[in-house]
Amino acid sequence: MIRPKLSSRRPLAVLGATVLGLAAALAVAVPASAHHSAVSGVFECLPATGEYEITWTVTSDAPAEVQKFKFTDVLAKKYVGNQFTKVDVPGIAKTEGDNYPHDAHGSVTGKHRVPGNSTGASLQVMAKWDNGTEEFKWNRDDVALGGDCKKDVPPTTPPPTTPPTTPPTTPPAEPKAAKPTADVETDCDGTALVALSNGDDATAPAVFVVTDGTGTAGKPVTVAPGKTETVEIPADKATRVKVTAEGVEKPLFDAAPPANTTCIDGTYEATCDDLTFTIANPADGETVNATFTPNTGEKKTLTVEPGKSGSVTFAGTSGLTVVGAVEGYEAGAPVSWDEDKPEDCGGGGGGLPVTGAAAGGIAAGALVLLAAGIALFVVARRRRLTFTV
Repeated sequence: MIRPKLSSRRPLAVLGATVLGLAAALAVAVPASAHHSAVSGVFECLPATGEYEITWTVTSDAPAEVQKFKFTDVLAKKYVGNQFTKVDVPGIAKTEGDNYPHDAHGSVTGKHRVPGNSTGASLQVMAKWDNGTEEFKWNRDDVALGGDCKKDVPPTTPPPTTPPTTPPTTPPAEPKAAKPTADVETDCDGTALVALSNGDDATAPAVFVVTDGTGTAGKPVTVAPGKTETVEIPADKATRVKVTAEGVEKPLFDAAPPANTTCIDGTYEATCDDLTFTIANPADGETVNATFTPNTGEKKTLTVEPGKSGSVTFAGTSGLTVVGAVEGYEAGAPVSWDEDKPEDCGGGGGGLPVTGAAAGGIAAGALVLLAAGIALFVVARRRRLTFTV
């Protein structure tokens, strides 16, 4: 993603930064290792339909006092070669609302079918438990499919009444070796996410090499059978990605990473008269719910459907600050109208508006306090709210 730089605008992390002390307290109170969701998948070919049936199991691990959990995000895909399509898994879906329907010490199972020419499938989830602990990193598993599941076709003519005296013998088919796969996605800040997977039925580890857009090859990545490892390529080097695997003649992927069409864009504008927040939701996104709370007066809510945008405005008064919170993202730091309004508002207003731009940057749930004058940036679920003009 390319962010334009305008001399009349200055960056401010809106709807992104959280208080460092609160993060430290949460890190001590709720260790991340005490809550975990794990994904595993198995498959079988159904000759009656010529489809693969995949069974996914998501297991929750949580302390004894935790009772329930829910899914905050679910993403399932089927693959034919390097092309993927999003699919639904009945029984494993994003939980709407504030309910927690699943046992925190059990598992959730779902099944779905994909065409017989499919070469792979994946499921990745993020979970939240009823004590407030939430995952901000995908937990994922992949299954490698042969792409050769075919429907049994009955003979067009009836079988002979007398069997042949010497039935023909057909040598057993040799099992196909598991093929390593590479799945490349793009984060909202332009980072390329390269998922390297080795099939469940592989007999040996797979060795991958990932080369970025500058032609620099990274260190070999060894992936055990049935496992997936993810390599990140920074945005400035992710113009092209090439993935090769030891023993495979052709590259598994060699192209520009696909564009991410689900990132939310937002703006804020301070004038001599008021303070306005705007959210633009891409057509491929999900409905966005946001709450804006001033230090004085009534809070305002904003719901933006996919493909649309919306705004809320607060009258500019001395000392006004507004805190924004978008569902699914970290709460933002207060925005001050006094600090962001044009400098020449005294007596008559009419100054130029000031806008801010948020930039994404660190691992989910972690905070880095930079030197004075530098903004504090936050990542949430690998989706970043980027403010542009």
